[in-house]
Amino acid sequence: MYRKSEIRVAPLLSLNKTGLRAHKSLTLGNHANHVMRFTLLLTSIVAIAFAQPPGGGAQQGDGIWLRNAYFGELVTFDPCLAHQPGNGQYHNHINPICLRYQLGDNVQVQRQTREGTIYGEKAAPWTHSPILGWAFDGYPIYGPYGYSDAANAKSEVRRIKSGFRLRNITARTSLPDWAMALHPGVSQTLTAAQYGPAIGTEFPLGRYNEDYEHVPSIGDLDIYNGRFAVTPDFPSGTYAYYVTIEADGAPAFPYVFSGQYYGTASGGNAQNISAAATEYFRNGALVSSASTSPQLSVWQTKNSSQNATAITGYDPSNGPQTTWPLGVPSGARISGGVTVPTLADVQRIRYTDTMVIVNANNLASYTMGPWFDPQFTGGVFGNFASSQNNQFQVPRTPSVAATKSNTSMGAVGVMVNGVAVFNSLDGASYRNASGADAGGGMVTQIASNASTASGERGPMAPGSLVSAYSLFGASLATSTVAASSAAWPLTLGGATVTVKDSTGTERKAEINYASANQVNYRVPPESAAGVATAVFAANGKTYTSNINIAAVYPSLFIADATAQAAATILRVRGPVQTPENINGPIDLGPSTDAVYLIAYGTGRGTGANLTTTATIGGMAVDVLYSGPQGVYPGLDQFNLSIPRSLAGRSKVDVIVTVAGKVSNPVNITIK
Repeated sequence: MYRKSEIRVAPLLSLNKTGLRAHKSLTLGNHANHVMRFTLLLTSIVAIAFAQPPGGGAQQGDGIWLRNAYFGELVTFDPCLAHQPGNGQYHNHINPICLRYQLGDNVQVQRQTREGTIYGEKAAPWTHSPILGWAFDGYPIYGPYGYSDAANAKSEVRRIKSGFRLRNITARTSLPDWAMALHPGVSQTLTAAQYGPAIGTEFPLGRYNEDYEHVPSIGDLDIYNGRFAVTPDFPSGTYAYYVTIEADGAPAFPYVFSGQYYGTASGGNAQNISAAATEYFRNGALVSSASTSPQLSVWQTKNSSQNATAITGYDPSNGPQTTWPLGVPSGARISGGVTVPTLADVQRIRYTDTMVIVNANNLASYTMGPWFDPQFTGGVFGNFASSQNNQFQVPRTPSVAATKSNTSMGAVGVMVNGVAVFNSLDGASYRNASGADAGGGMVTQIASNASTASGERGPMAPGSLVSAYSLFGASLATSTVAASSAAWPLTLGGATVTVKDSTGTERKAEINYASANQVNYRVPPESAAGVATAVFAANGKTYTSNINIAAVYPSLFIADATAQAAATILRVRGPVQTPENINGPIDLGPSTDAVYLIAYGTGRGTGANLTTTATIGGMAVDVLYSGPQGVYPGLDQFNLSIPRSLAGRSKVDVIVTVAGKVSNPVNITIK
């Protein structure tokens, strides 16, 4: 008699406000609402790894307004905030948050998803950040936290602040002081032929590195994004670079490096190594005695006998794999990948009097991927991390450079796990004559699609609910409006969405919320599985975005960034059934009570008699009902019994599996 909940109306009114109409808590990659910053959430193919230095004669575009990699490439980053160009060189431009978690750098798990782990910053008090890597001038790269007094190791640890901020300008007619060294021969006051684009929705401030100015009084760091300071590793002090983040955890320009090295950049790719180099670490073990020298002791070697793993976006529910990509659809354009399991992290360390030489496959021991881009087949970024067999060298005794050199494209340092670190460039710059950027990928007005329930990208099932978000200033609707009833229209706020499935059949999608920046729609239930496109039309403009339709891909609604289930409970006490909202830990009550979790989702698919199983806290539970919720199109409902043996377990995960496809985990707390 409890096959379908009779408590739909009240809980779903609440869900409707936060989920079905304007679900703003999309979690692409890391930090749900702050890292993504949809005013700067954009899409591109990653920069060509070895373009010319800033301002060089062969710089793509005019070489004056250099595009910010965080702006242009963020949508292609994995949850670890890293990605790779076509040659497969996995790297970070910004905060390497997964490595920071491995090293204990004030980072905590927020939640688990099918796309990997989502991390966030811990609240104070903080510990001093560890060394995360080394620049090729030999100076260390620290995480975001250091001593408030750079000369006092007993001073409070706090977030080290960037000295950069967005310029207060209305037109791009001049260059900031700090950037002049990157543009030799260019006057600070530009000619009309050198102006950047008008500042607006398509070209907002922050799109280009030159949109930022350096103001020493607002931060701790110089124009190179470093300072001289005492640290746990260098009690007498050292110059060091810092990964910079905002108070909310969002990356802060210039992220790791700005445009130049502070020191003499004598490190980098090492071709010929002296036969006299001393072996320090190899094949998973120390060869010589352990060293207290930071240049030798801080490298990530404990996982060097572990195979690298990655999640690829074609079916993230398969979890991490030791080879990738798998399940590549017909017609997909891909590069890179790993076809034979490959060891992660640093594999070998040698040293001479002047250099430390590190060999690594450039693959991390944390789970990498998945990577997405709505301009690629199935919405999956076509470049995959591959083994690089890198041999880097870092100076043992760095020196301040009398004449600073530019940090050009490609690796400018190496993380302690052997992964490359890049600067804030993506290889493109504005071309005044054409009024557009040139080089470095496809930064095009488009929409990024994600499950309205889980916020995850990846496959969408027929009939499932999808939230599309504007990228690069695409205007997806002419007005902001929500559907007034459960009969959702095919046109809303001046917007239409047309889904063309793998058979070539086009169908209009129902829309339940529309605004210029977000459209929530339902994949037409008749859509065939396979690669598809979603075409958004409004005000005479169209934007085509690639998606991947799977027959079944269940997603459960989350209520917040910690993935608490957007659910209700039904308490049965004798003949009385009482619906209850979840406002805290669930009290299972006396032994005579039966308590059921009513979870909501989407993506169950449209097939009949789909086998559904579920677990709560890892324990298999009875599924009393699995199917359409019955009022709102595309909304699924799962009625699950909560075993009394879970009493006192506190926070536990809830996972539903439909036709062999695993949902995203959500959680509830049980007294």
